[in-house]
Amino acid sequence: MRITYTPGQLARLLRLPEPTQEQAAVIGAPLGPLAVIAGAGSGKSETMAARLVWLVANGKVRPDRVLGLTFTRKAAAELADRVRSRLDRLRRAELSGRTGRTERSAGPEPDDGGDLWAGEPVISTYHAYAGRLVSDHALREGLEPSMRLITPALSWQLAASTVAAYDGPMDAVGWTPQTVTAAVLQLAGDLAEHLREPADVIEVGDWLAIRQATLRGRSPAGVRKIIESQRAREQLLPLVGRYVLAKAAREVLDHGDQVALAARIAARHPEVSAAERGRYHVVLLDEYQDTSHAQLVLLRALFGGGHPVTAVGDPCQSIYGWRGASAGNLRRFTRDFPARSGTDAPVRLLSTSFRNAGRVLEAAAVLQAQLRDEAPDVPVLGPAPDRGGRGAVCCA
Repeated sequence: MRITYTPGQLARLLRLPEPTQEQAAVIGAPLGPLAVIAGAGSGKSETMAARLVWLVANGKVRPDRVLGLTFTRKAAAELADRVRSRLDRLRRAELSGRTGRTERSAGPEPDDGGDLWAGEPVISTYHAYAGRLVSDHALREGLEPSMRLITPALSWQLAASTVAAYDGPMDAVGWTPQTVTAAVLQLAGDLAEHLREPADVIEVGDWLAIRQATLRGRSPAGVRKIIESQRAREQLLPLVGRYVLAKAAREVLDHGDQVALAARIAARHPEVSAAERGRYHVVLLDEYQDTSHAQLVLLRALFGGGHPVTAVGDPCQSIYGWRGASAGNLRRFTRDFPARSGTDAPVRLLSTSFRNAGRVLEAAAVLQAQLRDEAPDVPVLGPAPDRGGRGAVCCA
């Protein structure tokens, strides 16, 4: 299949700004696993949308064979609207013959046959996609597909009633009922997002007790605080168990359950992966640095082993660590999603900021120096060519 558009030609056809060399390298990258490390304001979403349209324009994939995942419904809607608008413009340009291709032809044909313009890409949130997978395949785990997702408010009510009815030992937990309820929900969510069981928490406690014993009674304050936190966590485990049973009795799931169950289905049932690969020939993962361990297991089980997956993110921007997200997922992407040959997936960078001027970026680079020592693979952002000496930085 010959290339009919370059990224620059496609931008001009759609009357969009010319992509930078870095953006063009991502947009026009061959089909296969690809990690894109991009700083704040460097056009991540713009580049993802342009890559999707470029793949369709060059007959690499049909729109309805593309899956795009991001974290919020707002981001998913914006990406879907952006892609839909560009595909409509491209379709009109194709029909009118105003293509400006490098090679004139009767029009690109999709590699899998059929109509090049069939359907629309599926753009969703990570949690909504996990929910759809659970609905479709819950029976494989002996669960009813009718299990419904409950809101955080209903989760709180269930956990609060569990706490109010509990009469077990709580001598290591000197908190109010509201704080205990929040802690139960936090621990239940952490276990789900990390695919762990209560026995794993007990095992950590045993390990800590052995290490503390080697100190021969001379435990520093920091060590004592860790031990106290671990004891409180262990006393919360029966409450977590009762909360889990309360959800099961009502046939409901919370967000953590949904992702954990989807990951378990994907990891245990290879036929689910085969079906999803057949359905989605290209996968785009936005804000990948905010994925949790359970989401990593889910995505790797479904689309690992050389499937065309493009993951975009910035390890310095991870904001969901409180609910199990790991910025290390992006750094490990090249090994978690290797090429078909078994080699590490390639990495591309986006280092031009379209959000801030040069002086602001220079000040930010100074403030971020320590963080960047921990993430040397993240490029230092530079300004767009016409904004190098602009911007004012004041301290107060």
